[in-house]
Amino acid sequence: MNSNKILYLTEEDVRQCMTMAEAVALSDKGIKADAHGQVAGDKFYMHTGEAGFIKPFSGYLAGEEYAYVKTFSFYEGNRAKELPPTSSMSLLFDAQTGLPVCIMESNWVTALKTGGSTAVTAKYLARPDSKVAAIFGAGGLGRMHLLGLAEVFQLEEVRVVDIISEAAERFAVEMGEQTGLSITIPPSPEAAVRGADIIITVTTGSAVNVEVPWVKPGAFIARMGSYQEVALGLLLKADKLVVDRWQYVSYRVPEMVQLINAGKLGQESVHAEWSDIVGGRATGRESDAEIILYIALGIWGEYAAILPQVYRQAQKLGLGQLIGS
Repeated sequence: MNSNKILYLTEEDVRQCMTMAEAVALSDKGIKADAHGQVAGDKFYMHTGEAGFIKPFSGYLAGEEYAYVKTFSFYEGNRAKELPPTSSMSLLFDAQTGLPVCIMESNWVTALKTGGSTAVTAKYLARPDSKVAAIFGAGGLGRMHLLGLAEVFQLEEVRVVDIISEAAERFAVEMGEQTGLSITIPPSPEAAVRGADIIITVTTGSAVNVEVPWVKPGAFIARMGSYQEVALGLLLKADKLVVDRWQYVSYRVPEMVQLINAGKLGQESVHAEWSDIVGGRATGRESDAEIILYIALGIWGEYAAILPQVYRQAQKLGLGQLIGS
């Protein structure tokens, strides 16, 4: 491709370039590479007053053709303006020249990556015979988490909870048709959690969706949202608390911030960072009865594997529009 030209990919272009099965496999590749020190990356949160934040996020997997810088923004007040609360864009660079080669709209691929990444995490930390999943959040992330879990587990029952009943109803119908799974809408968060093997909280609200007495022995909980989603006691009473990166979650995750400020939680309270488990430096699940809580805000290895492949597939399919001189 002419180095003066940049390929622009819309969300519709990106959707044609990767399946969830591919995203799960590439997430696994990126996670393992990161665990063995083969991924460079960083991120930070840039607040624009009280309105929200923009998060620049970068990554490069050793030996890959392309590196990326991705942005993610979250502005809760956009809902009242009938605007989407989140937005994401990715810029890919040639790793040998540093020149930009692709700009892609990335809301869909963000959800794809997150669902694929959590599915890989669950493969390590959930019981392999998990059959019942509870998903809090019926938006794009909730849908992708279901698709990711369905790639890894033989699910028999899925429960979906959302504060917007119409969203939960659409999820149940549309994802039921897409996956062939039985999807129900429980009458309460407690009903969703009790008996669930895998619990995913991926909301943009602040509500205690998971209380300690509701969680059965052996459950795996992935707490993935931006605001408080689980009871504080769950962080203290889970058999293992696992985080993706302590340096990020310790000052961003509301439950952790509250407990740290109260002197009830510290880095010593964390069983391991996720990369240490994948890299074999720490144990994962050791018994069928362990309750394992995973808290993550996202790291860079998965994107470092996924985004270049999206770009290559777009080129192969002739998608996108060339821009620039």
